[in-house]
Amino acid sequence: MTLSTEQIHQWETEGYLLLKQAVPLPIIEDVRQLFAQMVDRIISQLRTEDLIQDEGVDLPFEQRLYAVAGEHANRFGRSWRQQVLGEVIYDLHHAEPLASAIGEITGTDVIGHPVFNARPKLPNQQLTVVPWHQDSGYFGAESATALIPTAWIPLVPVDATNGCLQLVSGSHKMGLLHHQTEDREGQFLEVMDQHIDDDNLITCPMELGDALLFHNLTLHRSTVHTTSNIIRWAIDIRYLRDGDEEGSIYWKDTDFKWVIRSQTQPVTPLEEWLSKW
Repeated sequence: MTLSTEQIHQWETEGYLLLKQAVPLPIIEDVRQLFAQMVDRIISQLRTEDLIQDEGVDLPFEQRLYAVAGEHANRFGRSWRQQVLGEVIYDLHHAEPLASAIGEITGTDVIGHPVFNARPKLPNQQLTVVPWHQDSGYFGAESATALIPTAWIPLVPVDATNGCLQLVSGSHKMGLLHHQTEDREGQFLEVMDQHIDDDNLITCPMELGDALLFHNLTLHRSTVHTTSNIIRWAIDIRYLRDGDEEGSIYWKDTDFKWVIRSQTQPVTPLEEWLSKW
């Protein structure tokens, strides 16, 4: 992918870029199937514990976890990582033209970051309402001068009614803001509302295959999901500008570098990547 001059300018001035059809649909479907297998395991556990009777095997992916697990879904967490780790996640980070776009934004080889989150957002679920924050709020002050771009990728169509992302255009220029732990169920880090410029608030409806890229200092959130019975499935993955400070959450092997795309360094094979978790 070759980003246009306008897209590069938007990234630099606004701190985000919405790429249409950045991830091939077969890869999106692989991720959906991976998450569906996790749902199978959750439902099987609930059935073993006699907490449910009907496993909802004929329900579509977009509905099954919510319809079957119901109030029990929260116990399985607000996001998943190790539970879905594998080749599909590796392939997603390598997806083209997404990876090429990351290379154009960073201006370096494409390096993968270990922080990713599989996110089932159920209707009217407070646990998964994510308040305003910057990703560097989690990565620490040492990441404030780094570039750790996020790619947020929906697995169902998303809009303002089912919890698409909102962000504040240009907020990456504010530097790292103070974060505190919210007092709501999710216990996420949050930035207080006085830092939010409503005139620059952007709501990002997206379709399958789209990817929303944003800077690690860009303020963003996901709002409450109000659609009746459809789960807002999404995954967020991250990259690192080669040579930058990686932040406080990184590989256990601090000498490891996950090379995804390069003309000068060997690309990290799947087996080596899997061994680092």
